[in-house]
Amino acid sequence: MAISNVPHVSRTTAFLDAKHMVQNPVEVFERYRASLGPTFTFHFGGAKRAVVSTEPEFLQHVLKTHHGNYVKSHIQTKHMVEFQGVGLVNSHGEEWLRRRKLVARGFTPSRMASMLPLQIEVLDGLMARFEADAAAGPVDVYEHMVRFTLGMVGRSIFGRAATDAELQQIADAISEIQAYIVEMIVQPYLIPWFRITGKARRYQRIRREADAVVLRHIEARRATSSVGYDFLKLLLEEPFHDTQSPMEEGQALVEALQLMVAGNETSSIAATWLLYLLAIHPEHAARIQAEVDAHVGQGPITAASLKELEHTVRCLHEALRLYPPFWMIDRIALQDDEAAGVKIPKGAMVIPYIYGTHRNTALWDDPERFDPDRFLKPAVQARHPFAHVPFGGGPRLCVGNSMAISQITLIVATLLRRYDLRYERDEPVRTRPMMLLRPDGDVPVRFVPRA
Repeated sequence: MAISNVPHVSRTTAFLDAKHMVQNPVEVFERYRASLGPTFTFHFGGAKRAVVSTEPEFLQHVLKTHHGNYVKSHIQTKHMVEFQGVGLVNSHGEEWLRRRKLVARGFTPSRMASMLPLQIEVLDGLMARFEADAAAGPVDVYEHMVRFTLGMVGRSIFGRAATDAELQQIADAISEIQAYIVEMIVQPYLIPWFRITGKARRYQRIRREADAVVLRHIEARRATSSVGYDFLKLLLEEPFHDTQSPMEEGQALVEALQLMVAGNETSSIAATWLLYLLAIHPEHAARIQAEVDAHVGQGPITAASLKELEHTVRCLHEALRLYPPFWMIDRIALQDDEAAGVKIPKGAMVIPYIYGTHRNTALWDDPERFDPDRFLKPAVQARHPFAHVPFGGGPRLCVGNSMAISQITLIVATLLRRYDLRYERDEPVRTRPMMLLRPDGDVPVRFVPRA
């Protein structure tokens, strides 16, 4: 079967785009979306042909209705496995399901509520440095959000025993390795050169050093009884539903690192884009401040008060629409199929292009405009369920999406009840898509104490 009814980017043109793909693949995809329409085919690095689509019907077919026919591509099953091993993120079938059931126990409302005091404790501890930096002038929001979420997510996974230096080492290793994986994806013809020159060995050394940090905590936790609750406790003590035995050490290592990747980077990036948008749209920052004043005041933030911050969450959803951390999803078709009128042959790569879906003019009026009221309940109910999928969709919906929303809401409520925001540049912040959609460079915002 051949791919049909889809405009095609030639292999030569895709090869010539490889350098730009390394720098900013979203800009390349957006250029083709503007000229070719919502669905087209593209050769990664001039090699693997992929169907790229922003149609919600296509996304729903691949991610939900016929999800069993689509597995994660070599990006995650080969390149990520090389550095992370096989865990929840890149496993399939029964093995994926048993891991999912176990990890999902950590994201029940009661368990998330039990971790909230620890997250507030971490955030309060980080605010002292933030307040000092904010008093001195504009701060780089991205730098501070990385610190905030690294502390909150890291302590949620490893508990209070993890040091700031250890968490930073793990986060730096993840960031460097992801940049290297992007190079392998968009320039696969350079992989032999990376091995010859020792570049591949360098990143394996970085991985081993980060693994050693996590293994020390696993060994220490096994040797002593733990108090309280964190994800490492769950991974080491909760039994699988089928074997009634907990994870082995190697499995716990992989899952802890994958939780760190997904939790820290997703939350820090989403919080950065949200604060940036609020700084250039002060009318919505003011609405959030009024909401926080009414439901939280100057007292302690609780799980119940976070649920009352409805406009804050709408602003977050709109930020996730404009800047989805997971800007695309990759899959491989196991059998011939047809999605939204596109014939997909066995073995073809398909890419639900989330960034483009969130800017599809057939789904969103004036899609570049920041308008949180798009997420009022009637508007949400009127839209296609796969028009807004920042955390993916179907059975493989991000297992920690509710915790990410809670953490970001907590951060924004903490900051905006103390400060007004002012963006410090005339030009907008550009994107730097890697595995996730980061800002390109710093995001300078002035935090002005509220009267």
